[in-house]
Amino acid sequence: MNGNRPLGALRHLRRAFPLLAALLLCGCPYTSDEPLSDPSSARIDPALLGAWRTRDEDSGEWHRLTFTRFNDHEMVSWARDEASGEVSLGRLFVTTIGNERFLNLQELGQDDAPWYVARCTIEGDRCILRFLDDGLFGSRSFASAEERRQFIRARLADPLLYASDGAEPMEMVLERAPAAD
Repeated sequence: MNGNRPLGALRHLRRAFPLLAALLLCGCPYTSDEPLSDPSSARIDPALLGAWRTRDEDSGEWHRLTFTRFNDHEMVSWARDEASGEVSLGRLFVTTIGNERFLNLQELGQDDAPWYVARCTIEGDRCILRFLDDGLFGSRSFASAEERRQFIRARLADPLLYASDGAEPMEMVLERAPAAD
């Protein structure tokens, strides 16, 4: 993990997106104090709105995650832990780099919550979130969000953007939740 993200950041993300807990234990996602772009310039992707689900690989249980429109530029996600009843909320918006969509994600309710970034690919009724790994970023700092986007743009085809050498990418596959789910 990079030096600018404490272990507590993973706990924050697990609370915000409990569905990602197991996924994130096996990698070091990139975090930043700032998103990839100004949210006021973002556009809502209607394909993301609605209820999604993912299957827990260990238990086989389905978990639900819902994206709703917050304003003209941002979305809110919410998930409820069925066991505890705890509801977690996240702030999300899309940044386009090249021809790729990246989802900026931040837990709501935490003043110092970091931003996580995942490439977002929608294929029919599936949404694949592939989180950026911190390996290529190292201790690098960026003078602006534009400089960080240029860094990512230059490495879009580099598998190390998503996983350390020899590791599997941190990925979450969502599918549209049936109406009765």
